Amino acid sequence: MKTLDAWQGWVDFWKRVGDFFWVPDGDGLNYLARIGIAVALIVFTWLILKLVTIGLKKAFKVKRGPDVDASAKLLIISVIKFLIWVGIGFAVCGILKINLTGLGGVVASIGVALGLALQDLIGSFFSGILILNQKIIRTGDYISVKNAFGECEGTVERVHFFITILRNVKGQRIIIPNKNMASAVVTNYTVSGERRIDFDVRVSIDADVKVVKEALWSVIKDEPLVINTDKSDVYAESFVEYGVNFRLRCWTKFEDYWTLYNQLTERVLLAFKEKGVSIALSTERNIKK
Repeated sequence: MKTLDAWQGWVDFWKRVGDFFWVPDGDGLNYLARIGIAVALIVFTWLILKLVTIGLKKAFKVKRGPDVDASAKLLIISVIKFLIWVGIGFAVCGILKINLTGLGGVVASIGVALGLALQDLIGSFFSGILILNQKIIRTGDYISVKNAFGECEGTVERVHFFITILRNVKGQRIIIPNKNMASAVVTNYTVSGERRIDFDVRVSIDADVKVVKEALWSVIKDEPLVINTDKSDVYAESFVEYGVNFRLRCWTKFEDYWTLYNQLTERVLLAFKEKGVSIALSTERNIKK
């Protein structure tokens, strides 16, 4: 008797399952058909979004490599895709007749818990939007970032939802949370297209100041990478151990900064040898002509 009751229970269970999926509802659709429509809608949306993304990238002229507005454009595309998927999610719930009213409290509770757990990520997300909206930095800019966690500099590769990626002169990738970027002191060297070099050299205490300045000025005037010569300057900056520190200031194009900076040591050394200027070392010994 118990076996028959158990068997009848299983029969009734599978009948209810079959009725749930196969019996048409008031709209003339069974639940299996609704699942098929929902899956088809998701697949169709995915395909359309692929095409829309390609179209938007072409419309925005987003390409690989440095592009001053690439980060902002990609963020716009990502936001559009996210909003479309949210809309599709509600549409699928409607097709499957899922009552969202009962899930409201659960979703709200989960939202509060996630908000507390992911507050740093949320802060980075909105900081990223602020950075892009204010155009503080752009892809391809060479910047210096200084905050409570330290200081670094490099070329901006991309500003994502949560992070900003830099590439330093050594080729290393630097990843900074946007929350830290928004609170940092950012120096942008690319905006003006020019950059000033401050080059210090220590000479012997008994060196002729006039000769030293002539030697440094000859470096500035003979160097083709130096621009705006009238803005250049040479002066005795301070007294240091065993000598005097002279500073050479000159301007160059942003892209020539490191090339010129690395050449100055050799050019200054040759100019000093030609003029007979002694470079002060950490001992009383000097480099003579």
